[in-house]
Amino acid sequence: MQSYSYQWPLYVVEFKAGRKDFFHTTALYGMPVKRGDLVLVEADRGKDLGKVIHDNIQNLQILQMYQAQHVDSLPECHSPTKEVHPKRIYRAAGPAEVTMLVSKSQDEAKAMAICQAKIRQKRLPMEIVDAEYQWDRRKLTYYFVAEGRIDFRELVRELFKIYKTRIWMCAVNPMKPLIPEY
Repeated sequence: MQSYSYQWPLYVVEFKAGRKDFFHTTALYGMPVKRGDLVLVEADRGKDLGKVIHDNIQNLQILQMYQAQHVDSLPECHSPTKEVHPKRIYRAAGPAEVTMLVSKSQDEAKAMAICQAKIRQKRLPMEIVDAEYQWDRRKLTYYFVAEGRIDFRELVRELFKIYKTRIWMCAVNPMKPLIPEY
């Protein structure tokens, strides 16, 4: 890891299903970010909303220590042996955006039910355990459990026709609960 590529401090932001990533603020942001804040962040080709769970990564040594202590809860791409590529925190979530969490949650429940019905119809040996829209609705991720590999390409095509957004299927560990903490 090369410390000159980071804008300190770094923050850990958590999303639905326990997803976590590293973020930084820009000089334009200008407001302090603290643990518990809901923030809009740079995401995969768009924006997402998450909760700051760690707000004090001030240097490379603290970053490496955090990675070593949380190796089991961070994605493999954030292991202590790999370089972190933090994304940007745009700003704190406003009251209207926080209120929108309810409708987003309802839409995710509906998407989950539709996907589960299609899985039963196709007799695929898998179960959907959660669905998550990226904040800007440019991506819909389905979290599932299955015994082995599943060819769900046809399912993804059908879901794309319904939702007109990128569809991702993400296998999860059935022993690790998916708990959104907003």
